[in-house]
Amino acid sequence: MEALAEQHTKQAALIRESADTLTDLWRAAAGKQDHLELLPTYDAVQIVIDSVQSDAQQHVRAMTMGTVVVPRGIQIVGGLFEALERGVRYDVIYDAHVLQNEAALHMAQECIDAGEQARVFPRVPLNLTLVDQRWGLVAARSQQASPGPEFVAIVVHESPLLRGLEGIFDALWRIAVPITNSTELNDVEAGPSLETKRLLTYLSAGLTDESIAREFGVSERTIARRIGRLQEALGAQTRFQLGVQASRQGWL
Repeated sequence: MEALAEQHTKQAALIRESADTLTDLWRAAAGKQDHLELLPTYDAVQIVIDSVQSDAQQHVRAMTMGTVVVPRGIQIVGGLFEALERGVRYDVIYDAHVLQNEAALHMAQECIDAGEQARVFPRVPLNLTLVDQRWGLVAARSQQASPGPEFVAIVVHESPLLRGLEGIFDALWRIAVPITNSTELNDVEAGPSLETKRLLTYLSAGLTDESIAREFGVSERTIARRIGRLQEALGAQTRFQLGVQASRQGWL
């Protein structure tokens, strides 16, 4: 009995020492924040997404390849309009295939009406949300069967990695095409219609609006309106810029 009691006494002493050590480690780490925070489930990601609008103070930059949180489907993020009303700036890059959905395009245009700045890019590589310059959310879902995980999401806090993600967004933002509340579904498709290609070819050949109108069998005003809509869709201020943007997008 004495030997057993002594054994338990030693175990209790070891537990107390371990508790003291763990307490010291916790106190040393208190107030410190890891740069990376893994989010293992869709629900955890949704909680973070929902917190963006209330946490943002000045500027939110986001790019989307499509919804990652499957059960929620296509919808406007809760609190977005309230954040815009508070004066938070939103710059958003949409993948072109996202806006090929009429409902998604309509929602994007609602956000633009409320003050969001929006652009479209052919192949957005991942979902990224940057809140002010303090933290970001990176999320992606595998588009095909692979041996790796189907879903990955992390929160990135203040660090060189966060600065790098901001640089990636800014680079894509510069070459993405602006969209407005008058952008139509055909304007954001992966490629232009045959009629649009024909119009761009005539413009690049130097034909006048009168000549182009005659080729299409429509009025000059209709041609001018179509050209203006193309300039708006591609973010071009002049017809020369329209040709440059169309060439950059592979439309010519």
